This record gives sequence, C-alpha cells and structure tokens, in this order.
Amino acid sequence: MEAKNLELSQYFATWHPVFVHFPIALLFVAVGLDIYGYFRKDDRARWAGNAVLILGTVGVLFTFITGNFAEIWAARSMEPLKRHESFATIASWAFIALVAVRSFLQTNPNPKIFRVYLVSALGALFALYKTGAQGGELVYKYAAGVKGVEPPIRATALELANLTLENTPDELAYSEMMHHIFGWLVLGLAFWLTYQMLELPGLEKVRAMGPILLSAGGFFLMIFSDFDAWPLSSEKAITDPEVLAHKIIATMMIVIGLGTNLVRKRKGADISSLQAHLVAVLALAGGGILFTHVHTGAPYSETAVGVYLHHFALGFLALMCGTIKLLELSLPQRMKLWNIAWVILLFLVSGALITYNEGIPWFLKWLQP
Repeated sequence: MEAKNLELSQYFATWHPVFVHFPIALLFVAVGLDIYGYFRKDDRARWAGNAVLILGTVGVLFTFITGNFAEIWAARSMEPLKRHESFATIASWAFIALVAVRSFLQTNPNPKIFRVYLVSALGALFALYKTGAQGGELVYKYAAGVKGVEPPIRATALELANLTLENTPDELAYSEMMHHIFGWLVLGLAFWLTYQMLELPGLEKVRAMGPILLSAGGFFLMIFSDFDAWPLSSEKAITDPEVLAHKIIATMMIVIGLGTNLVRKRKGADISSLQAHLVAVLALAGGGILFTHVHTGAPYSETAVGVYLHHFALGFLALMCGTIKLLELSLPQRMKLWNIAWVILLFLVSGALITYNEGIPWFLKWLQP
C-alpha cells in the first residue's frame, strides 16, 4: 500500500474515537423520548424522538465507516475485532430498520404497534451497548490503535497472514463491472424521472417502466451480486455480511418494484405518495448498507481503502436521496424543487457508479504522489 494512501486511511481512522460517543448518546436519548412520549401521550416528545433517532442513526453510519479505516490500523487479534464489527453491524442495521419503520408511523401511532417498535428499539440499544463494550475491550485489553505500546496479546501467525490478503484480478474486475452495470441502471431511472418531470407524451405508459426496471435490477443483483456467491453451493450468501447486504438490497428492489406496480393497478390508489415513501426507505437503507459495508475479501489492502472511500461518497449521496423523498412527503407543496433535486442526485449517483474503480477513487487521485 502506498504511503500516501496509508496516511489517508489513518486520517479517517482518527475520526472513529471522536465520533463514536455522539450517536450512542443520541440514540439512547431518542428511545428515551419515545418511551416518555408513549407513557405521557406526548406527541411532541415522540416527534423529537423520531428526529433524534434519525440524527443518531446517521451518526452511527459515519462512525461505522470511520471504524473500517480504524480496523486497518488497529489490526491486532482478529476475533475481538470480528465481535466488535458484528455487534456494530447488527446495531447499525437495526437502527436503519427502526428509522424505516418509524417513517411509516404517524405522530400518534397505534399503541400496540408502537409497543412492538419500542421493544425492538430496546433490543437495538442492547446491540449498541455491546458494540461499545467490545470497542472498549479492544482498546483497554488489546491496545488497538494505541501508539507506542506493545500489544499485551500478540496476533497469531494466521491473523498476521490475513494482513497480506489481496483480491484476485478477476474478483476486482467483476466488482467494477457490477458497479458499472448498476450505474447505467440508475442513469436509466434518472432519465425516466426526467421524462415524467417534463410531462412529455405517453406519460402513463412511461410511469410503469421505472418499477419494472427496479425489479429487473433486483433479480439481476440477487443472482450475480458477488463473484463466488452463485450458484448457491455454500452458506456464504447468508453468512457473509458483504454478500448478505447485496441480497438485502436486491430483495428491497424486487419488493418495491413489484409492489408499486401491483398497487398501481388498484383504482384510486395514491401511488405517488406510496412510491415516494418506499423509494425513500430503499435509498436510506441502501445508503446505510453502503456505510456498513466491510471489505471481507482483503480487509487490510489498498483496495479496501478505496472501496471505503467510494462507499462513503455513494452512501452520502444515497442518504441525500432518501432525505429528499422524505421532504417530499413532509412538504408536498414544494414538489417541483424536490423532483429537481432528486433527479440531480440520481445523475450524481449514476456517475459515481459508472466511474467506480476498485482502488483510490478518481476524485482523490491528486492526493497520490
């Protein structure tokens, strides 16, 4: 790995201990506000709980991706790192799911549904607590990331060998190809939305094309998402977090695409609002999964550094897309503004995917010597 790239990854790694405290505090406060609002029947407290939940979840995602960079530098014993990473993944995905579910609940939701939501939120908080506890153990017991200190528990020969893992050229080429394919798919969706925004002829027929394209992309991703995950000859598709994340996104694309077209056939159905809500959830979940993506094939390689930087940019754009769709639901009177912003963001996402490479992103090449 080149020295400049190491410096870049080390710089982002230093953010991890800085950020980590804020989302933990915010998410505990968010659930506390929801519990208070539930028992006191206080709508303002529940509204505040939802707002703080979103802020805390975004904070968790930023902390997670800085943790990926920290892992490159704090590579001591593998098992403690894996435990910390596993709990962090569970907690992050749990809060992403809670934000998605919460977006469907009104300010004054059904009490039974809200009770289930609160129990789930407490479970997510427990996963968050375990993440913090495992992270503390990494520092205090294993001296992870502590400069000038001999690790009290030395890494094994196998763990040291993991530091030298590299992806094969075929694996890298396959990953780049898949990103490029979905870049063109997103570009198609961007043009599809532009066509509707300009209200060109044949609008009703064109509207049905977007969900079909989304579902087709989902089926394609389900089968071809990873270099060695098809055919289903092993448990990797359901045990490897990286592969599982791809399958989750594929499932969401299929369900949202098919579901939208099925609802469209019902007379009097408010398809625009439903589609905006579902797409917002897809964008937020997709962005969240990009932030929590762990490069399992070669976790300490230059490729991993580049992947994390690419996914940081893509995840940020995806979260912005989801935010715009939620604003569209909250402030429909500014629909034209949200539509323009949404299309611009989709063009940016497609450009980022089409120019994706398994290494340092092109927009950061100037940092290299």
